Amino acid sequence: MSKKKETGSEDVDLGAVYTRTEMFLDKNKKAITIGAIGLVVVVGAILGYRKFVQEPKANEAAEVIWKAQYYFEIDSLDKALNGDDQWPGFLSIASDFGGTPSGELANYYLGAIYMQKGDYEAALSYYKEADLEDDVLGTMAVGNQGDALVELGRTDEAVKLFEKAAAMTKNDMTTPMYLMKAGILHQQAGNWSNAAKAFRRVADEFPLSTEASQARKYAGHATAMGG
Repeated sequence: MSKKKETGSEDVDLGAVYTRTEMFLDKNKKAITIGAIGLVVVVGAILGYRKFVQEPKANEAAEVIWKAQYYFEIDSLDKALNGDDQWPGFLSIASDFGGTPSGELANYYLGAIYMQKGDYEAALSYYKEADLEDDVLGTMAVGNQGDALVELGRTDEAVKLFEKAAAMTKNDMTTPMYLMKAGILHQQAGNWSNAAKAFRRVADEFPLSTEASQARKYAGHATAMGG
């Protein structure tokens, strides 16, 4: 006799349910088996790709990026971009090693270089491509997009990115910095309430930050203006 389970207004015949399940499994056994084997093959392929393709590629990128970083540090920006006779620049590294940590870092450097060169559209594009695992650099890649947008006169977009960057990782460096930038843009737009809120957060939550003193002054002014 099949067992029944009461579920409010209906009785569920568990025996019938089990029978239908068995019939489904019998009918579709081959397809299910093939699917399981296919899943194992896919997982194996992914693991193999990571071990034999991704890891060597990431290691190679890490070994070659140092020279471009050196050129960046000494402000030899064209060589940092294009490399020299022996070493690739950030453009090649970003293109050839995309998806590796060094390739993503190259995108970040490219954003910084094009910001210095005044090509803000290119800077914005490369900062968007910089998918960095490091919390601080990842936050700055987003915040720096805001800087590029400010230069392009797109302040409504910029303030949203500053607020996003401020919320990504709470720390004493990037959070107050981007809250201040957001607050200043709100202030310039006459959004006194949002400006005062941003400035007060800096003053209250990061009292030892370099921005705290200025934030207190700005918060007072924004509040007096209706914030």
